[in-house]
Amino acid sequence: MRQTDRTILVTGATGQQGGAAAAALLADGWQVRALVREPAAPAAVALAAAGAQLAVGNLDDRASVDAAMRGAHGVYSVQPADEHEARRGRAVADAAAAAGVAHLVYMSTGGAERQSRVRALAKWEIEEHIRAIGVPATILRPAGFMEDVVSQRFGLHTGRFATAVDPGVRFQLIAVRDIGAFAALAFGSPTDYLGRAVEIAGDALTPGEIAAALSRAAGRDIPYAQVPMDVLREHSPGAATVFEWVNREYYTTDLAALGAAHPALTTFDTWLATDGKGRLATLFG
Repeated sequence: MRQTDRTILVTGATGQQGGAAAAALLADGWQVRALVREPAAPAAVALAAAGAQLAVGNLDDRASVDAAMRGAHGVYSVQPADEHEARRGRAVADAAAAAGVAHLVYMSTGGAERQSRVRALAKWEIEEHIRAIGVPATILRPAGFMEDVVSQRFGLHTGRFATAVDPGVRFQLIAVRDIGAFAALAFGSPTDYLGRAVEIAGDALTPGEIAAALSRAAGRDIPYAQVPMDVLREHSPGAATVFEWVNREYYTTDLAALGAAHPALTTFDTWLATDGKGRLATLFG
């Protein structure tokens, strides 16, 4: 059976990761069925215009998920990181197993296993559930999004790159479009990806290197400012736990192997010159 005859159900298709996956799968010739709450929403209308079939439903309605999976070859699974995440992620995996899909691709997070040792992590719970029920699956663990760096989250609106990451730590980053590309690779090359958990990133830079790249792209000095951990803990104890883990042990990715699998893998400099250019212009004018 050709790819053009096979359907992949994409959850979260109107969001960043799901949208990137839908675009990459359509580009590779798959039939894409997008699970959407509101088919008249602009993002859903754009998906339909790009060639996706819309399946109306939501992750809290198992009957709608079962209906959307009917006849699907594969399922791309991503959930919002909220209090319902673990339940929804398990439900998608259960539905995929019940539907007999050939391949579930689940979007976890970078260093999930190590992170789970220091904090409760819904994505790790979902990973463990997928392995326990035995559904044919690939787990992709994306690094921090390049898109998030150029945002108020890291204080760029104040003219600084502010983070609690220590100066010597190489922070793993990935462009959202490359998340979609790796999902398409997993579905297209199941013998290479089924049964694996793969850490994916496009670059690994120290905070100083990130600040220097931002400065070059913006044409202005954007210094790295380290946020004291006690200050971060006062405002967000959960975030402090994560950054303490990052500074203490973190994790690495095999960028050479990832680049060999996906030669168009995006570095941070490349992202800043392309997708990030408009974001910087919005911040700095």
